[in-house]
Order: sequence, then structure tokens, then C-alpha cells
Amino acid sequence: MHLQDRWKLIIDELNPDRVTSVDELTARLGVSPATIRRDLNELHDLGHLLRVRGGAMRIEGKHFTAKAEAKTPDFQTDSLTGQSSFLASTIVNAPVKRAIARAALDYLKPGISMIIDGGSTTYTMANMMANEPYHVLTTSIPILQCLLDRSKVKVTLPGGELFREQRIILNPYEDGMLQNFSAAKMFIGCQALTRNGLMQSDTLLVQSERRLMERADQVIVLADSSKIDAPASLSVCPLTAIDVVITDEGLTDSAREWLEHAGIEVRIAPVTAEDRKASEVV
Repeated sequence: MHLQDRWKLIIDELNPDRVTSVDELTARLGVSPATIRRDLNELHDLGHLLRVRGGAMRIEGKHFTAKAEAKTPDFQTDSLTGQSSFLASTIVNAPVKRAIARAALDYLKPGISMIIDGGSTTYTMANMMANEPYHVLTTSIPILQCLLDRSKVKVTLPGGELFREQRIILNPYEDGMLQNFSAAKMFIGCQALTRNGLMQSDTLLVQSERRLMERADQVIVLADSSKIDAPASLSVCPLTAIDVVITDEGLTDSAREWLEHAGIEVRIAPVTAEDRKASEVV
């Protein structure tokens, strides 16, 4: 059973008026209790159910459906141009994203301030962060949610308009608060990474990310190899504005060459058995 299919079945089994237990879901779906608990935790972090002791409850009005052709979750809500829904993105290349996210943690140290841009790989990174005295500015609602229980992490969320599919807040106007924020590092994903630089497909997203980059001393791009030379129409920044790219073993030799030629540190994150198990298809 594919992960997205299992998530749909889990939410379909839930009731807004009572707790559906882990044991019930285990019996109905035929998977291990550990898998069910992990799914419930992830779906809770993504805002698709309410996790309670021993099980979960449906959130009124939440439904999880799949497009017949694309086989990705379909949310008919406001969205950015050319961007997949956040939930759909979390499913694609999940083991690789876990490996990249884990490698990104090596660039953290207690006490630093950082910007974590919205996206599925940056969300995975935030979900792995320890409870240390960091200051995080993020545009991502899921990242905010997963950091709520880390009492030592100070979180700043800029104001703006909510884009529900991508679960991010963007502001088309100058933000006075942002002008006063200074970050040692910015962690950012992308639609594509090409010889023309870091690319996206929505003008508002481009404007927001350019402003965020101005506030960071170091820009670290988290991009699995499927993003290298992928199609995208709008440039956020040239390669020379990027300090580090963390990607996977699918990166070609030629792509590594032009990245390093631009002065970028390229970090390859190998996928482990633990990464595959955490994103397993059962």
C-alpha cells in the first residue's frame, strides 16, 4: 500500500466525535502499530487530524482525496502558481528528503538565528531539530506546528497572506519586522536549480524569498537531484548567491561541476536504511 493511500484510509476511518484507537487502525489497515503511530504523528503535524493519547480524531471539514491521474492529494483551495500542495510534496522522494534534512542539521549550532523557508524538505529538517536555543523565522505553518513543543526554540512568523495548499504565509509588501531580523543561515528549497540559479514558478514566492535571502549571511539550498535542471520560469537568485547545496547521490557529475564552478559547496547526503524505513511503503 502506498503511503498516500494509507493516509487517505486513516483519515477516512476517523470520526470527529470519538477517538479512533491505534489498535483499531492497525486491524483495519493491516499494518504495524509503529507505522500507524508514525502516520498519525505526521498527519497531525500537517494539520489533517487531531492526535490524542491512544489514537486520533478527525478534524471537521478535513478530507483527503487523490487525483485520478496524478495520484496526489487534491485540495481545492488557494494556491501558488505551479507549486504542488504541501502534503503531495511530503510524499514524493521522502527517503531522499529525510537524508538531505539530516545532513542540514550539521550546519546548526545552539544560539544561532536562522530562516527556514516553507517546503517539504525544510519541514523534514525542522521536524528533526533538537530542542536547542535557536531563533527560527519561518513562513511555514507546518514548521511552526512542529516547533511548538520545542520550548527552547524561539519562533518568529511574519505576517501576510495564507496559501493553504502550500501551508505558507507570504507578504507582497515590505515587512518592518523582517527588516530587523538577521539570520546566520537560511535553509531553502526550490522548484528547480539550474545554471541560471535557484528557480521558482510564482512571482509572489520569488519576491518573498529574495527578501528573506537579504537577511541571511549564508544560503543553504536543500534540493533532491530531481530538482536539478527541472523546469521553472522565474529566477530567485543566481548561483553566486548560494553558499551550500545539499542533495543526493542522483546528482550528475556535470551538474556537480557547474555548481562547484560557481563557488558552491556541494554536500551529498546518502540515503540510509533508516530513511527508507521511516518512509516505507507497506
